[in-house]
Amino acid sequence: PAGIGVMAATLYSMDIAHASQVDELFGRETGLLVCRPGRICMPFFIVPDGCYALVTEFGKDKDHPETGPVWPPGLHIGPPWIKVEHIVTKQSVVFNMPVKGCKTHDNVTVQINLTIVFRLRGDAARGEDPALIRNFVYKVTPQGLEQQLRDACEEATRSVARALLHTDVYGLRNDLSGKPTHVLAGAGERVAQSDEAYEGDESLLTEPEAAASDARHAEAAASKGKDVAADMRRTLNDQFWLQGVDVTDVIITDVQLPELIVKQMANKTEVISQHAAQKMTQEYEMLELKQSEEVETLKQKKQEEREREKQDGDMQVNGVKVRLDQTRAETKALVAKINQESQLRIQDINAQGDLEVTKLEQDKQQVMTQLHAKAEAEANELKAQTALFESSVLSEARLAAARSDAAAAEALAFAEGEAAPHLEAKKHFDTRMKTCDVWRKLAANPNLIISSEEDVDMKAMMMCDAILGGKPDETTKAQVLAEMLMLQRGSKVMLNMNNGGDVIGATE
Repeated sequence: PAGIGVMAATLYSMDIAHASQVDELFGRETGLLVCRPGRICMPFFIVPDGCYALVTEFGKDKDHPETGPVWPPGLHIGPPWIKVEHIVTKQSVVFNMPVKGCKTHDNVTVQINLTIVFRLRGDAARGEDPALIRNFVYKVTPQGLEQQLRDACEEATRSVARALLHTDVYGLRNDLSGKPTHVLAGAGERVAQSDEAYEGDESLLTEPEAAASDARHAEAAASKGKDVAADMRRTLNDQFWLQGVDVTDVIITDVQLPELIVKQMANKTEVISQHAAQKMTQEYEMLELKQSEEVETLKQKKQEEREREKQDGDMQVNGVKVRLDQTRAETKALVAKINQESQLRIQDINAQGDLEVTKLEQDKQQVMTQLHAKAEAEANELKAQTALFESSVLSEARLAAARSDAAAAEALAFAEGEAAPHLEAKKHFDTRMKTCDVWRKLAANPNLIISSEEDVDMKAMMMCDAILGGKPDETTKAQVLAEMLMLQRGSKVMLNMNNGGDVIGATE
């Protein structure tokens, strides 16, 4: 898998003090497969996560009631004689194994480095048998697995190397992700694609026979290496599957040739590279020259096309201008015609409007006259009806009033007739009271003259004397009348006046 870091050179097991150390150890020690933790005297024990745990009681294997031989992670209650005996890693292990002294088909000794990626089977969540972990710990063991892997891989690797030439062995290499290495094509090995036009001299692309042969050999070797890795993985799984080991990948990381042969191959590659560089340089120069010529030709062609397009554009502009002037003239004439027609139509509309207004005014006056006459007739009718109604109502009211007055007079007369005997004493009393009131007022009048004489002349003389005996004032009526009375002494008339000129009484 991609991202493989430090690879294990050996596979082993280890005794540790406590089960809590396994996470750190499995992460740091890449070849560590099995840990044997100690047991402290506590009424519980802990199974760490991410690994398989085998538990014993007095040294005898003890199965979990639910999961069987492998105990689940977590805290478990138990006496000190129940302990975690073995802890086996669940992670994938990367095991590096160099195979030295491999003879090729042409008897060249090479060293091939293999990397085996495997994991231990026993995860019940994947449908695997947990008993495989117990079988691995007691029967296979890490050291036994390492030896078996070395033996099986060396045998397969030597067989593959014996079938290839030393020039083809490099094709067996894979990168760390398990993918085969690609054979990179040089300048002399490229072939133009069928759907693309290639610019330049195609004769320069002709492959030299040696380069073509090397490329074919490299491709064949790469294909062979891919098949070899897949075959080795299948073979190892067939051998170790029942032992609880799942080989997930086989990677051929490196192939080392003798130094002399490496130098010869490097020199050959350098000569081929130089030849390819010369070819590429020559091709580049020819392509550059051809491109320069094509650029100049294209510029000239584009310039001519530009001139033609410019002339065509000028002609089109002139035609458009002519059509535009013609359209403007036609538009101006059309606008004038439309304006004239609009004026005529406006005058016609105004005349029709005035006529309609006149008709409407006449209709309005006629309607107003009719409405006024109708309203006056209705008003006169309403007035007549109102007068009639008023007369009838007033007549009825007068009749009702007369009847009420007659009834009241009748009731009053009847009441007076009934009350006359009872009111006679009251009327006599009222008469007497009024007489007393008269006497009281006469007594309060200081201008009153009382005489016992029966001679009328004497009484007149006394009255005039009383009047004239007051404060002289020629303007008062009393004094004037007194003087007139004195002048008429022979008269039988006597007046009684107060100072204010009011007549109190007169006798004859």
